[in-house]
Amino acid sequence: MIFKEKVGVQSVRLALSVIAGSMLIGGYAHAQTEAPQRIEITGSNIKRADKEGTSPIQTITAKEIKQSGATTVLELLKNVPSMGTGGYSDTPDQNGFSRGVATASLRGLGSTSTLILLNGRRMTPSAYANPNNGQSTLYDLNSIPLSAIEKVEIFKDGASAVYGSDAVAGVINFITKRDYQGGEISTSIAANDDREFGRQNVNGTIGFGDYSSQGYNVLFAVDYRKQNATTMKNGSNDINAQAYADINYRLNPYSSSVSNQAFFYKERTPGSLSFFTTGATVINQTNCDPSRKVTGAAVNNIAATSVLFGRTFCNYDLDADTDVQTKGDDISFMTVGNLKINDKLSAFGEFAYNDSKRVYRASPRTISGTSPTTNFLVGGLATPFQAILPIGHPDNPNKDARTAVSYRFENLKTGTDLDNKASRLVAGLKGTVATWDWESAVLWNRSERNEVAHGFLYLPTLRKLVTDNRSLASIAADPTLSPDLTNIGTAEIAQWDAKATTEFGSLGGGAIGFAAGVELRQEKLTIAPDPINARGDILGLATTAIDAKRNVSSAFFEVRTPFLKNFEMDFAGRYDKYPSFKGNFVPKVGAKWTVVDGLAFRGTYAEGFRAPALSQVAAGGAQFFLNGTVDPIRCPNGANPVAGAETADCSKSVSGVGGANPDLKPEKSKSLAFGMIYSPTANFDVVVDAYKLRQEGEVALSSSTFLLEHPGNFPADYIIRDTNPLNQLKDANGNPIPGTGPLLAVKTPWVNQGSTEVSGVDVELKMRNNLGENGKLSTSLRSTYLISYRRAESPGDVERNAVGTAGGLNDWATSVGNIPRLRATLRTVWEKGPHTAYGTINFTDSVSQYRRYDNATTYATPYCYYGAGVPAGATTTFANQPNYTKYFPDCQISSWTTLDVGYSYSGFKDLTLGINIRNITDSKAPYSPTTTATTVQQGYNSTLHNDFGRYFTISARYVFR
Repeated sequence: MIFKEKVGVQSVRLALSVIAGSMLIGGYAHAQTEAPQRIEITGSNIKRADKEGTSPIQTITAKEIKQSGATTVLELLKNVPSMGTGGYSDTPDQNGFSRGVATASLRGLGSTSTLILLNGRRMTPSAYANPNNGQSTLYDLNSIPLSAIEKVEIFKDGASAVYGSDAVAGVINFITKRDYQGGEISTSIAANDDREFGRQNVNGTIGFGDYSSQGYNVLFAVDYRKQNATTMKNGSNDINAQAYADINYRLNPYSSSVSNQAFFYKERTPGSLSFFTTGATVINQTNCDPSRKVTGAAVNNIAATSVLFGRTFCNYDLDADTDVQTKGDDISFMTVGNLKINDKLSAFGEFAYNDSKRVYRASPRTISGTSPTTNFLVGGLATPFQAILPIGHPDNPNKDARTAVSYRFENLKTGTDLDNKASRLVAGLKGTVATWDWESAVLWNRSERNEVAHGFLYLPTLRKLVTDNRSLASIAADPTLSPDLTNIGTAEIAQWDAKATTEFGSLGGGAIGFAAGVELRQEKLTIAPDPINARGDILGLATTAIDAKRNVSSAFFEVRTPFLKNFEMDFAGRYDKYPSFKGNFVPKVGAKWTVVDGLAFRGTYAEGFRAPALSQVAAGGAQFFLNGTVDPIRCPNGANPVAGAETADCSKSVSGVGGANPDLKPEKSKSLAFGMIYSPTANFDVVVDAYKLRQEGEVALSSSTFLLEHPGNFPADYIIRDTNPLNQLKDANGNPIPGTGPLLAVKTPWVNQGSTEVSGVDVELKMRNNLGENGKLSTSLRSTYLISYRRAESPGDVERNAVGTAGGLNDWATSVGNIPRLRATLRTVWEKGPHTAYGTINFTDSVSQYRRYDNATTYATPYCYYGAGVPAGATTTFANQPNYTKYFPDCQISSWTTLDVGYSYSGFKDLTLGINIRNITDSKAPYSPTTTATTVQQGYNSTLHNDFGRYFTISARYVFR
């Protein structure tokens, strides 16, 4: 661990050394300057000559895009240090509320707080109703064709005063190529050094028409990408597989005892619904291939008290059905056109279409009769199902008692076929009237999700196991047992906007700039579950049903005041009106002071807001499962069940039902930023921006933990338990205790709760060197250093700094994930004639796994949550792991440093060949401790690292003249 930490520190030192060395080579020669051209920068509607305004903006240029080796927008943004945790990376471990989606999360505030724009206008969110905090609005990066993009501008400041809701953490604006003439076709093939994680890409771009001389230009771009499936076993060479095996029993020979060889549990007393789950009365079948037989032992993570210990049973290998990269196909098309009508009027338009397909594999479904399975229908719960074989049933081995059975329907087709489509149309006019420049457009954007699920169990057929005494074999062979289920979702926005800009008057630094605009938008969201599921006829499958729309109206203004030649201020404000909410106005003010040529200071103050997502205010909503739930009545310390309870009560999968809350209010935020722009030479730039952002009244699901621990604060129907007296806990006299039965479901409606405050410093250094006959050398360092990340789940909670920790462990009362303190990239590019070579060092800091606080309580001695030595009585689920302490005595996720290199050659006529090798040193993704089974299967933390290892991309690009 010490060595790995030193590598990270040395990387940062190396960065500073290279920059300093480059500065000495570059000298102090100033290049000749040209007359400035006025351009529009993301974050403002007023054009300016200086690209560095009052707010921090990172620009990824066309050259940087080509040299990155990225074939998707997600891959391009992964190396942006300000991109924090909380987004999705289109990985197989994403839940059913985000499958196939890739999102961005600036400052680690979640996908909902980062607004995605295409040519300055909104995209529609994907057609999901995600109940997870910070993920209710998902802007899918997969729908943007990378080949059409000229540059990306990342506005790292609160932007609600300009763009409205969802721009709390900032804005990412993808700007397409303009006035492009000619054509090119590119292709690439990629895989790691095990020939896994394969991806193939081909794209083409063609543009014709010279706008300045012919009065028009049209661009066509198309991208096609295919990715191959990689299984869990084949994708394990570039993670810390041995640690996962020894600590989490990953890829253990034992996976699941529930197979097509049934287990039978005898009922204790007639009608009790209570079953013997240990001892000789438990019977299991073993008519399977010998290679599947396992005898339960400690090496399989089977406790000595388990019914499986010492018993031979048929194992079902869940890992064989698990992929770490799904099979997928993506095709994107985009055309952009501009037409000059006359000298003062022009028209523009865009059309885009995207189709992303994913194939998700899954293990066959199971039934278990020892406890009832919760079933769902739209808006509530359906009749539960419990697989109990009556006396005389052909499969019941007990002649004198009913028997619960567990069984897996291995013969069924399983998995999910997902198809996410998006269509976008923009048409507008812009022109000049007197001193005013104006622009108006209509936008229509629609996303559609078509999801076909296989292998779920049809209850009317399944119930015949009990009601008609049909055998397991006959039920399994029944063609009606598992109908395909089709869930459809659509999200849509229709928008009209208009804006105008002008200059007037004269101040010490020039004319006053002014912009104003209006925007009318209708948002729609429709999610329809399969009718079979909607009426409650599918075993254990939650439903989401929404049909909602709303109209939003907005108006904004901006004023730029150059009071002096070296001092300017910006003022902006926006008013938004959402249905059921009061009108909301947010202001922003910024200032920039140029002390001398080459040195300037800037700062901003902004207020922001985020309206609750349509899925959070619409009738209906998502149903879901809360995994790892601790029942505080039946398992008070989170590890040991009380008498009469079961181990499952300490980590249970409980159904949750969200719901609209008419009292919801928009989230509010305030942000401060202060920065310095320093260019001591024409070839060396230093940009430093410090920021602080506070978000309050965040919309989130009510805490199930708080609900369960404080039931008296909520209506009685918010907690649903098994009311069978035989399954309730007993008092000293053996009498059932009401309200102590096994937990079945909870209600957790949306509420405004808690706050998040984040502060840090962004540093960007750029050096450009002319090496004469040896070519050109460009070096850049980009980093984000977090100072604080404080989270309070509810008003009044103590706000602890989570930077450098797993926030939810550091403070047990919060739900914060892993927050590394430093992320940085150091990049150097050398160019000479047809040769281009480049290298990038990427650094992600370590993350502590210590528990230190529980809201207002400060532990006398912090302890390593996953390691040995957890104090007695501590609430734990997966802890006290001696092997974790053996592997990681420092109790942290290690820092991760990777080196990417690449080379391209353009010496052939119109042809460029290239190779890119990411992580050339084959650095394995660090071990990330977790209780989440899907994360263990993937074998790494997808928000911090990747499991590709040394990854090769070979590319070719041909340009048509």
